[in-house]
Amino acid sequence: MTFELPDGIRVAVPWEPLDAAGTRYRVAKSPESASAPAAFGAFDSREIRVPGATLRVSLMRGREPMDNGALLRWVEAAATDVSLAYGLFPNPSPQVVVIPVADGRNGDSAVPYGRVVRDGGESVELFVNRNQPLSAFLDDWTATHEFSHLMLPYVGRQHRWISEGFAQYYQNVLLARSGAYDRQHAWQKIYEGFERGRLSRPELSPNDAAAGGTREGLMKVYWSGAAIALMADVALREQSGGRETLDDVLARLQSCCLPSGRVWSGPELFATLDELAGRNIFMPLYRRYADTIGFPDTTPLFARLGLRIDDGRVRIERSAHLEQIRNAITEVDVRTAHWRDQLAAYAP
Repeated sequence: MTFELPDGIRVAVPWEPLDAAGTRYRVAKSPESASAPAAFGAFDSREIRVPGATLRVSLMRGREPMDNGALLRWVEAAATDVSLAYGLFPNPSPQVVVIPVADGRNGDSAVPYGRVVRDGGESVELFVNRNQPLSAFLDDWTATHEFSHLMLPYVGRQHRWISEGFAQYYQNVLLARSGAYDRQHAWQKIYEGFERGRLSRPELSPNDAAAGGTREGLMKVYWSGAAIALMADVALREQSGGRETLDDVLARLQSCCLPSGRVWSGPELFATLDELAGRNIFMPLYRRYADTIGFPDTTPLFARLGLRIDDGRVRIERSAHLEQIRNAITEVDVRTAHWRDQLAAYAP
């Protein structure tokens, strides 16, 4: 696809760029999860380099100017967070579109909405409240969640509890590793999410909740997969003596299969992860929980990790059976945490 553009006009599309001028692109095969955004106009367009990737970021114009420099630093921070999983951002050249939204519709949220679209390439749309300072964006989890989706291929809607759940798990784990969350806060967020999932449509299984599309079951869709991700991560670490993690298995998935141009099913994905792990971890969890009414019971696992619940508050205990695994999951990357601290120090 070649564009002939008037002077001063840019184009932003999710396709693979073929020239430095930004006028020629190759449209790749894709699962077409939704219609990808395409933008034309006099907007700001920048490239951000993070480990393993160059993000093509387009910042749309609103009625009033935004601090585009601050927004770019936030996007870079969120993408860097995701690279902490296995050292690389999962897509080498995604499109990122930052869109300002009207005042009065977002409350105090810095990023009221975000989504990933896989159509001719992979796009991440982030809708932002231009009146919020950089510090509010750095504290927000939305971009980290959306970027985490790119660590998996597009999973069909009937199994989307897997893709949403893994992104929920990683948004909290990665924000802890980057220093944005302390360990207690990260485990508190995970526990509270599990509780919302447990109370959400208790008569449905994860597959039922995903297939039904009922809003009342949304928390089950978002958090049952997070419980499975935690169980798988702990099992991999425990069985391998800490030498194998969920991060490692997803790194192999990225190397062999991402970005993917087709739709995957949940069982196909989990079978592939077992093959890449060389262990039967994921499919046994799928068979046990995917069609089981209720929510995966994480209480015994929390006890083994030394996460005690008192009146809805997580207490981190020392000398737990899996204390080393618990600490390793949220171990802070000192260099990234220091860089984030520097960003926050200059945030207005």
